[in-house]
Amino acid sequence: LWNASGSALPALAALASVPLLISTLGVEGYGIVTIVSSVIGYFAVLDINLSAGAIKYLAESHEENDHIRFSETFWFGALFYGLLGFIGSVAIFFGSPAIVRELFDMSATVRDNTILALRVGAIGFGMAQVQSYLIVVPQALQRYDRSAQSEAFFGVLVNIISVLAALAGAGVVGVIAVRVLVSAVNVAYLCYLIRGMELSLSFRFPRKDVRIALTSFSAYAYLSKLASTLHQHGDKLIIGALAGPSALTFYTVPVTLSSRILGLTYRLSSVIYPRASALAASARMNELRQIYLSAMRYITYINLVALGMIVLAGEEFLRRWVGDAFVTKGYPILVLMTVALLVDSLTNIPSLVNDALGHPNISGRFALLRGIIGVGLVYIGTLTYGIVGAAISHLIGACILSACFLIYVHGRTVPIRLIDAMKDGAGRSLIVGLFVFGLLFPIKWWLPTGLYQTALIMILGLITLTIAGFVFIVSVNERAEFFAFTRRLRS
Repeated sequence: LWNASGSALPALAALASVPLLISTLGVEGYGIVTIVSSVIGYFAVLDINLSAGAIKYLAESHEENDHIRFSETFWFGALFYGLLGFIGSVAIFFGSPAIVRELFDMSATVRDNTILALRVGAIGFGMAQVQSYLIVVPQALQRYDRSAQSEAFFGVLVNIISVLAALAGAGVVGVIAVRVLVSAVNVAYLCYLIRGMELSLSFRFPRKDVRIALTSFSAYAYLSKLASTLHQHGDKLIIGALAGPSALTFYTVPVTLSSRILGLTYRLSSVIYPRASALAASARMNELRQIYLSAMRYITYINLVALGMIVLAGEEFLRRWVGDAFVTKGYPILVLMTVALLVDSLTNIPSLVNDALGHPNISGRFALLRGIIGVGLVYIGTLTYGIVGAAISHLIGACILSACFLIYVHGRTVPIRLIDAMKDGAGRSLIVGLFVFGLLFPIKWWLPTGLYQTALIMILGLITLTIAGFVFIVSVNERAEFFAFTRRLRS
């Protein structure tokens, strides 16, 4: 729960800030902010995901009271991310004119403003790399309460400060500048937090075996990191280059809504990773099987309910959130991308268990393939049908690659047959959820549009989905435990 809370509050703050930023910066201005964020985010491909190995070896060294190895591991990561941040910042700063002029079709005024914003953001890239590494120290020590508090506070603060800067008339450059400032304060706070943990962190240059262990462990994880970067930022850069900043805004806003919600449920599913690792180490495969099927069933149903409710209330929500213009242009994107994200989410639990059983190369390769093919499809779709084509391309890529991954890992790296995973896991949730939504959507189209009608269909949907989940998704034993618990409360 601490792990999920670290992203929940920033997600809500980010959603609340979108309409205010659009109203103050304009549709084009918000698109430029998105372009700057995506360009800076794309430079994260330089990161070999060393933080994944750092968490593992920092935790082991701390458990074994090996202060020397702990210090060497910490400083190897700190030196790496410090150097990475410096190189990336310099590359973005001096490469900004070429990036903007070659990739984006803008007027001279907008182009100059975007270049300046990118150069300011270049400093933020360096801060972000150091920040992303320092946060792994409390996580490695299983102090998720401290790391989540930091993520939540600064995640909310950056959105509040961004809105205040926009309202004060600071423009795109001002918004980017205050975000960089918040990132710098976040780094300072994390240094203070780590120092207060009284760890042995006197500087030690890492030995060769420490360097090799960290880099080799992180190598396959880098494939997933690279694929994630392609997936998160590639489509936005392509749309910004081919369709312009305004079209990018109409695409980004609905995508932000659905992806933020799905990000919260992914944090819930990620707890299966250490559990699966422990069960596999003790050869308790029958127990792993039951946990796997239960996690697939529950997480899939939660994802389906959350994303389905977004689609159900999407038109009215977009109208109230960002205005009527986004209903016409944004709602089709919301529907298509929500379905694509739902299909993608079916691979989350299998991927985590696959990695826990020692096969990160498989998930890494599939993730990279998903990223490369996805970017190619988005380019073709954007050229053909604009932002709707980009969303359709995402859906096609998700269906093809997710199906291939699920077919490949089940019965191989995940010791459960696909037919069993569908029958007792995700398949049951999909059938139940889609059946309920199949009943709800005709009612939605029959009702007149409006806030009260949307509230009515959402209440009806939540009640129906809760009852259906309790009857068909919750197991017989779990229902018996629930009834026994309620009887104890009454007595």
